[in-house]
Amino acid sequence: MASMVGTMIEYFDFYIYSTAAVLVFPKLFFPMSSPTAATLESLATFALAFFARPLGAALFGHFGDRIGRKATLVAALMTMGP
Repeated sequence: MASMVGTMIEYFDFYIYSTAAVLVFPKLFFPMSSPTAATLESLATFALAFFARPLGAALFGHFGDRIGRKATLVAALMTMGP
């Protein structure tokens, strides 16, 4: 059940990000580009995040097995936070 809830939250996060990538990010981050190019640039950042997910999972999974999952979780949270 916890795995299902975590997966639902993860996909909801990607849904919200994809919606913002189309509606908000082009105007906010790429104001000098044409509307079509800005949308494509924004969706490219979304694609990069989507394809980097398995690489990060493999990397952090490897270190989780080597040094422990708690230390790896702390490292992941420290890299995400300011």
